Amino acid sequence: MIEQLKLTALQPLTTHTKLARNETDQRFIVVDHPDYQAILALYGGHLIHYSNHGSPLLWLSQSALLDGSRPIRGGVPLCWPWFGPSPERVGLGKPQHGFARTQLWTLDGISETAESTFVHLCLSDNAASQALWPHAFELELTLEIGSELTMLLTTRNTGASPFVYSGALHTYFQSQAPEAVQIQGLGNTYLDQLQQKRPTQEASFVLDKPVDRIYTEPDSRIELDTGLARLQLLNHQADSVVVWNPWQAGAAAMADFDDQGWQTMICVESAITAPDGIQVEPDEEHSLGFTLRRAP
Repeated sequence: MIEQLKLTALQPLTTHTKLARNETDQRFIVVDHPDYQAILALYGGHLIHYSNHGSPLLWLSQSALLDGSRPIRGGVPLCWPWFGPSPERVGLGKPQHGFARTQLWTLDGISETAESTFVHLCLSDNAASQALWPHAFELELTLEIGSELTMLLTTRNTGASPFVYSGALHTYFQSQAPEAVQIQGLGNTYLDQLQQKRPTQEASFVLDKPVDRIYTEPDSRIELDTGLARLQLLNHQADSVVVWNPWQAGAAAMADFDDQGWQTMICVESAITAPDGIQVEPDEEHSLGFTLRRAP
């Protein structure tokens, strides 16, 4: 997957990190440690690769566009300040999943310890964001990359009035095959996005058809077996977990999704999807995130 990116090193940042560019002059933070690796695109604040003592844990479409022209398909897109179609409170018809994943983020700091690499990215309101969502904000994405991966997206209200946000860390996991995927801890109640958000109950998860579900009563820890790795996903201040796989017809309908890619991916997303969202008062903040680790 790393070869697919065709990256050229620009400058070292720390002992195990460097700034790199691809053929379209997009910038990437590359973390290359003997025990773990990661690649983070500044476009979208987008983690596109992570591995620790084994094969990559994240899925990236071979057809993903990495030229800044559209959201990157795979990795961990940042859905913010709304999830899915724009809600009435911000105006219908605005970009799916908000605008954070299509803006250029700034590297705010990077440091290392013996066990981990810490990367801090930031994004503030600007003319493009104000045109879609007229609020003053600061977003901080903090990553702790090591034998575990922690991602924390912190929303700060820098304006004079409250605002409401929702969102998700839209994580694409690499899997062996649909029948190999097992997920525990989702809870039995979900809204089926393929059935007009009809509330549904199901005792266990089986991946044998297109799935687009918002699980509304998940455990704080999700157990995920991809057939390639047994993982634990610990959610931080998420009110739901979204599970998605477009299946064959859905994948074929997306130009940036490999036709056969649906067979080797599953999205399990730490999310805030409640209709009321999260209200953030002036000078206050709220964080959404997860920790990913291999199961013992």
